[in-house]
Amino acid sequence: MNKNIFKKGSTRRNTAILASAVAMLGALTFAPAQAAQTVKIGVLTDMTGAFGIVGKSNKAVAQFTINEINKSGGVLGRKLEMVLADSATDPAVATQVASKLVNQDKVAVVVGGVASFTRVAIRDVIAKRGKTLYIWPASYEGNECSNNVWNTGSAPNQQVDPTVKHLLSLGKKTFFLAGSDYLYPRNILARVRQVVLAGGGSIVGEEYVPLDMTDASNLVSKVLASKADALFEVVVLPGTGPFIKGVVDGGYKGTIAGTLFDEGINPIIGKQAEGLIGVQDFYLPVTDPFTKATVAKFNKQHPEAAGLFSATFNAPAWYRSIYLWKAAVEKAGSFDTAKVNKAMDSISLKQSIGGPVSFAPGTKHLNLPMYLGKSNADGSNTIVKKLGTIAPYECAKKQ
Repeated sequence: MNKNIFKKGSTRRNTAILASAVAMLGALTFAPAQAAQTVKIGVLTDMTGAFGIVGKSNKAVAQFTINEINKSGGVLGRKLEMVLADSATDPAVATQVASKLVNQDKVAVVVGGVASFTRVAIRDVIAKRGKTLYIWPASYEGNECSNNVWNTGSAPNQQVDPTVKHLLSLGKKTFFLAGSDYLYPRNILARVRQVVLAGGGSIVGEEYVPLDMTDASNLVSKVLASKADALFEVVVLPGTGPFIKGVVDGGYKGTIAGTLFDEGINPIIGKQAEGLIGVQDFYLPVTDPFTKATVAKFNKQHPEAAGLFSATFNAPAWYRSIYLWKAAVEKAGSFDTAKVNKAMDSISLKQSIGGPVSFAPGTKHLNLPMYLGKSNADGSNTIVKKLGTIAPYECAKKQ
């Protein structure tokens, strides 16, 4: 050891050396604790209420995805921690729990919402006033272009347009539209009307029923009386089963189509699901190795959610949402909202459920692989046609 450091004339230098040594010791002492600090992910979904079954799927997929990421090293060396919030299929409750996620739990991002009325209720609480990134993981009615909000489900032009065009190609000319009475069904069916009329078809009836409808007899009678070539329906749970069963058992001869048919919802409908038509970003028969392996692993790890990994319950969108956010954080090299928000615009995933996805720059929506499917009486689906990747029309490219 150099004895000169203890000489009277070396006081300032000695102090600097000691301070440096203390700083180094501090770094050694506290760095592991800081590295182990988790990053909180807000998971907001309907664990209770009318859409509780969807929430059960959402929670399981979020936990599965977070566990998968943590096992591979986390994000920027930090593990993720899920903070679950029950929005209870109630906009007022959703607003309260969203505020808690942002202001008390201090989450880095919020993923969630089942119904569009929930998204509308919470987006400003999270993304505008809360200045926190919000990812909306659901197929929906379009037109969500808010700052700090990113959409990872299918937009109407990706789901509605190919469904209606397929029906028109089959010679279906007259359409009856039926939906639950809230934002999503009304706007989806407005898009259906637009595409039907543009394709030379006509609308012979349009009806909306309360969200909690279970007695569908009146609506069934109107559909049967219309003798429409096609019924395009967006009647959500709990009314879906009673309505479809009533129409089919009543002898309806036309084709039934919608945005909410797949392996998740078909078992609720039963054998009357036979022949239902729709377009989704994923069906179980999708055969790419990554999708098959990931869904199989999910089913093994989450038996409580067996059969709930479906597009109708937004499972693929939930899975890709967290990975897209991870990729944006890593590109930004930061968890800062402004930096991550900027990075999101050009993020893509070479592997994801259903196939590769990428944000279409300037749209806040994804280029998505889409599939035309037909439901079967045993609850399964058959892929009628692979539609390839469809670009979104939303936001920067409205049409």
